[in-house]
This record gives sequence, C-alpha cells and structure tokens, in this order.
Amino acid sequence: MGWHERVDHGFARVMLPQHRLYRDGFGDPRVLDRCVRGVQDVSVEEVAPLAIDWTQAKSVRGVDVRRGTFTSPAPELPTDARRAVVEQWMPGQPGYLLLATTGEEGFFRRRLLARFLAAHGLGAVLLENPFYGERRPSGQRGPALRTVADQFAMNLATVLEARALLCTLPELRGVTGFSQGGFMAAFASVVTPLELASVPRGAGCGVEAVFTSLALRHTMRWDVLAAQAGSLEAARSTFAEALEPVRLDRFPPPRAPHPPPPLPRPAHRLRPPAHAARPPPPCPAPPPPRRPPPHPPARISPRPPPPPSRLPHAP
Repeated sequence: MGWHERVDHGFARVMLPQHRLYRDGFGDPRVLDRCVRGVQDVSVEEVAPLAIDWTQAKSVRGVDVRRGTFTSPAPELPTDARRAVVEQWMPGQPGYLLLATTGEEGFFRRRLLARFLAAHGLGAVLLENPFYGERRPSGQRGPALRTVADQFAMNLATVLEARALLCTLPELRGVTGFSQGGFMAAFASVVTPLELASVPRGAGCGVEAVFTSLALRHTMRWDVLAAQAGSLEAARSTFAEALEPVRLDRFPPPRAPHPPPPLPRPAHRLRPPAHAARPPPPCPAPPPPRRPPPHPPARISPRPPPPPSRLPHAP
C-alpha cells in the first residue's frame, strides 16, 4: 500500500464517520434490481432534448450566470429528487459539463473551476446530483445515502441527465468531473453519440474496488449490510455482483472531437496597412568576399658585374 493510499484510508476512518453510507442497508430489492438492469441496458443513443426552465442571467464578477430546472429522465428517483437543478456560466459559449464528486452538495467547489474556464473564454454547466443539496430527499442526513439502491439510482440518473444535457445544449463540447464525478463523466461520454472531449479525473475503468477494498469502504455500514445478507462475505459478494456491469470497457470509446476551425482574425488584420503598398527598400548588396592577399614575389638579388679582365687589350 502506497503512502497516498494510507492517507486516503486514514482520512476515511477519522474524518468521515459522521457520513456513514447505507444505514438502512441494501434498500428495496426491487428498486435495486431495476437500477442494476438499467445500468446493464443503457446503450449509446441520442435522446430527446430537455425542456429546461431558465432564469434571467445575472452578472457574477463580470460573468453571466443563469440557473435552470428540468424534470429528470431517470425513472427510479424519489419525488424530492426528480426536479434537476443546473447552473450555467457564460450561456452560449462553448464549454464543459461539470459533475459532482462524492458528497458534494451545491456548486461552491465547482464554481472555482467555472471561474477559471470563464477566464479562458469557456463556459460551464454545473449539475446538482440527485440525493444531494436541493435534491436531497426527506429523511436523509446530509449527503450520506441511506441505501445501496439510492446509490445506484443516483449514479444511473446522473449519467442519464448528463447525456440529456449534452444532447440538449449544443455549446457543451465536453464533460469532466473528479472521483465519482470523473467516472460519471466518462460513463456519460461513452453512451452519448456525439463528438465530445471526455476528461475524467481521479477515476478508473470500474468501481467495484472503490466500494469493496479501497478507502470508501470505511464509510459504509457493513454491519447493517451483513445483517441483511447473512454474513459479511455475502454482503460483499452481493455488492460486487451488483457493481459488475458498472464498467466503461463494455462500450466503445467516445467519438473524438475534430479540431475546431481556426478563429477569424480581426478585420484590421485582414487588410495590410497603407505603408505596406510601397515596395520595401532594396537590401544593400552584400560585400564581396574577402580574399587573402597574394604572396609577395620572391626578391631576386642582382647579379654582380663580372670582374675586369686581366688580358692585355689587342693593339
């Protein structure tokens, strides 16, 4: 076990006892079976657009933000969770759908990422998960889900709602999230027949190990699950069997988005300035290459005159 896994396990043991999951056990077995079959039967298809009721956009630090509500397309949600809530930053601007992590109620943390995207000219749509925040059913304590059936209903509904939003809002070019939100983002992207950028962060191909052997298992009421299943091993086996179809490798990869067309240049850059019509001055001719100086001619000493002859002169 690496040091980061030890930190995760320690944090789950010490900091999360007040948010114990599944205090009512597995829940209604009929609802759980329908949710598991819903995960098995979900397929790649484009769905009908949502009828979203938008509020008037307001300026938040210079960015237009509006809220919207719609009826969830998921069939297994309680009445309190069927009204979905979204928040859109920079409406009409290309952007990302941001999904929530485990226990994340409201939009406070994801607004930090929305502001960052807005600073770079990208929009964002934030979806409130079923069973969280404004969609929390009566009787639930905070974000801690009461049953395993609620967990499956929430995750299946998140995927169906995310796919519906991606098919409804053409400005959404991708989907992202962290941990639970990362896996839901990847799941939504593989069942949506659109060209999308999928950015799952802190997520894997499946979720069985997350609940049965990794840090999240320390937040679960295994005593209640074991009492309902007959033993701890039976509870883990039942949970693992239900999680078996929750895998990404059951589907082909999402359609890769084509590179966007280049942005048009401003008009003043399309026309050359007035001085550009004049031909540029000719470049000065390069200097001739420097040649090495010739070797000086050899100095030849003058031949000395012959000595005078000693012969007598002829008469």
